[in-house]
Amino acid sequence: MNKTQQRTMRYAQLINGMIQNLEDNQTDLNSDYERLKEAIEADKVADITSDDYWTIQENFQKGTDSYKDQLQKLKRGQAPAKLMGTHHLLLDAYEEFVDGCQDMVDSMLDDRTVDSEKFLMAEQAQDTATDKISKYIQKITQLI
Repeated sequence: MNKTQQRTMRYAQLINGMIQNLEDNQTDLNSDYERLKEAIEADKVADITSDDYWTIQENFQKGTDSYKDQLQKLKRGQAPAKLMGTHHLLLDAYEEFVDGCQDMVDSMLDDRTVDSEKFLMAEQAQDTATDKISKYIQKITQLI
């Protein structure tokens, strides 16, 4: 295997790791997200017990930290020359996603309330970034 093929293989493994990380975290965090989202929509965040509220916030932060670690791996990764442009677009989209995740964590306030406007904006930012990430991953997989 020549150097170009090796680089392409390592990059494909990096992208696969990123996808797996996204899927694992989303699976792990979905029930917390759904519970908090329903409470916000019903204006019943105060009904979430203190322990549960702090656990949700802690879980969100752990997930976000995992995404941040994956972002650093992506930044250090070396894309094949033909994928450089798409790699940079993917990096930007992934960074937007991570920022949206952190904003969602930050919308959970210390007084056990949620800044619902900030939560919704973070949710929209994540959705927009996720769409971009999917688009760029699809483009990368077509070119590999």
